Formats: sequence, structure tokens, C-alpha cells
Amino acid sequence: MKIAVCYEVVDPRLGGAETYVADLCRGLSAAGHTVDLLADRWVDAALPPGVGRIRIAADGFTRLGRIWNFARGCESYLRRAPAAYDVSIGFLNTWGQDVLIPQGGVRAASLDANAVRFASAPLRSAYRLGKRLNLRWWVYQAIERRQYDPARGSHFIAVSQMVRDHMARYHRLTADRVTVIPNAIDERRLALPDPTAARREFRTRLGCRDEDAVGLFIAHNYKLKGLGPLIHSLAQAQVRAGGAVIRLAVCGAGKPGPYQALARRLGVSERVHFLGFLPDVRIGYQGCDFLVLPSYYDPCSLVVLEALACGRPVITSRQNGAGELICSGEQGFVIERPDAVDSLAAALVQIGHPDRRRLMSEAARWLGSQLSFEGHLRRLVEVLERVAASRQTRSLRGPHATEIATRRSAPPVAGRFVREDQT
Repeated sequence: MKIAVCYEVVDPRLGGAETYVADLCRGLSAAGHTVDLLADRWVDAALPPGVGRIRIAADGFTRLGRIWNFARGCESYLRRAPAAYDVSIGFLNTWGQDVLIPQGGVRAASLDANAVRFASAPLRSAYRLGKRLNLRWWVYQAIERRQYDPARGSHFIAVSQMVRDHMARYHRLTADRVTVIPNAIDERRLALPDPTAARREFRTRLGCRDEDAVGLFIAHNYKLKGLGPLIHSLAQAQVRAGGAVIRLAVCGAGKPGPYQALARRLGVSERVHFLGFLPDVRIGYQGCDFLVLPSYYDPCSLVVLEALACGRPVITSRQNGAGELICSGEQGFVIERPDAVDSLAAALVQIGHPDRRRLMSEAARWLGSQLSFEGHLRRLVEVLERVAASRQTRSLRGPHATEIATRRSAPPVAGRFVREDQT
């Protein structure tokens, strides 16, 4: 198939979605498909030579303007060359593609999940109102209305059952327009030449002993991913853990100030290590003993899948779609709510015991091996082929069938779109 993949910035250093898009381009190309990436910027090293690069300019003086203009640019490009691709794929903030994979989930569901952070109903209502009065909310809502418009006929990939339910609840998406395919990662990216040395380097940086239990927390949005309740839980767990020392390594580009103050106030500042952005996250996976991510909203966290592939058990919340893949008590723990401090502390205590953690690590590695990117790609390609066949059938039934068939082999149009093929 000839496939167009639309994503504004493809740089795996920026996060999980960016990493997934790069893996997807690589996987589709390796499977023999012809792939064009439509993006404003990309890291060439993250993409194989066979993937075409087409720049869709994300112009504008504001971030919202650039997001909107990139989405419109993708739609315009695909409309002007309808026969150039068998199927197109979009993510997050684009519309008009044949298949949409909203890696960020449903925004209204995210808003409701985030409101849970506030204890009282008036505060939750005020939070929702404040978000809805923000221009950002209206722009994102306008994007989602276009994405879910039945007249466009896009098919959706939900990365978890939770997201599928949210699509039905908030956008009345019918079952025939959605397929659930959990996220996946290419575990080959996680290999290190010397894992033992990487572990030693990471733990030396923390100043911890071999027998200490180190939990890894990776996020850019500390509030959304539940760092506050986690620090409260760590303080409670230390009281109940006996001789076991549980430490927390916090990685990401979030603002640590308020959380450092919280850790000092709760008396655990010596056991919470703020490392900032981690250039090579693989060292973090090797250096830690488990991953902990009590998210308020996470469609299907890729860091959870990466941790499992590295044999690290995971503690996460029911509001993380990746938790659907974990059998609580076997490959880690899935707590009902991110702010359930007692449950989170109990999970930390249990995972702090080396014998229990060793069994969980073996189970985590097995589960990670079952969640292969190859299997994910096969399921996705089946959907792409089905959508492409349906698209072709609709085109040939239309009034301009002859013209469309003639143009099927035509190259993408030129203009303000710049093609940068690699040799």
C-alpha cells in the first residue's frame, strides 16, 4: 500500500507519541509498504531512508495557530492528491485522514479525569469552567469536531478499551467506526550494550545501595501523572516498609519546585531524586526496580510498555489504559484511583520486597514479550487494508470514477508542500 502518515513533529526525544510514529513509519516501510511522512519537522536519524519526507508548514505566531495550520495543511495536501495514497493515518490534532489514532485520547474525558484531583464538587466545577473558558479548549474542541464528524467517514483506532468507551460516550462513535488496538513499542530500541554498567551508573547517580528499591517516574506533566499523590504514598510506605528503603527517581521536563517542597514537608526529600530530563531513558529502566505512574488520565502509556519489556513491574492507575494489560498482583499493581494514597502506599510496600519483586519482574518481562510491535503492526495493517479497500470501492462508485482511477498513480501535487526524499 501507499500510505501517508501525518504528524507535526517526529522527534523521539519529545515523548511516547513521537517515538510511536517513528516506529510505525519504520515498521510499515520494513513490511514493504510505501510510506510518506507529512510533517513540519523530523529527525532524519529516527526514520529509515525509504520513508518519504514531505514538509507541511506549521506556520503561525502562536502554538495554537501552528497546530491549526498544520492540520489544515495536511487536509489540503491529501484533498489535492486524493489518488496518491491508498490510505492515510492521522494522530492527535489532525483531521481528514482515513484512519485516526488519537494517542492523547478524548479531551473531554481528560478534563473530567483531571477534575478528580480536587476534593470538593465546587472546586471541580470551577476547574472545568476555567478550562472551558480557555482559547486552547475551543481550538482543540474544533479539531475534535472535525475528527469525529460522521460525514468524514474516518475509522478510529482506540489504544485501549477505556478510550473506546470515551469515544462512544463523548462523541457517540458507533462500534463499526472503531477498532481497539493497544499501543506497542519496538523493544529493540531498548537494548543497551552493557545493561549492568548502565544500572550501576544510574544508581551511583542516586547514591543508593544495591538492596534499595528504586521506583522510576517518567513524565513531563507531573501533575497529570500523579506525582503529588505518589510522594504522599511514598511517605506513608516508608512507615510501613520496615527495613526496606524505597526511593523514587523522578525524570522529565516538569517543574520540580512544588514537589521538592512537598517531599521536604513530608520528610522524604532524601528518597525522592529529581533528575530532570533523561537523555537516554534506557539507563533509567535498567537502573530502576519498578515503574510507578499513577496517572489521572493516560490513554495507553508507552513508558509502561517499555518498562514491561525491560522486565520492570509497574504500578499504575485504572485511568491509564495500559493498566488493562496488567494483571494486578502479577506484573505489578493497578490501583483504582491515582489519589488512593493508601492503596498506592500498599503497592509500594509489596513491590519493595525483593522476593515478591523478583517474581513480578519475571512476569513483567514475559508480558512485555507478548506485546510485540510486530503483532501490533499486523493488526493495524489489517485495518488499513480494510479501510483502503472500502475507500477504493466508494471512489469507483462515484461520478468521477474514471478520473480517480486514472489519477491513482499520480504523484503528490507540488506547491507550498516540500518533498524531501532520502536517497
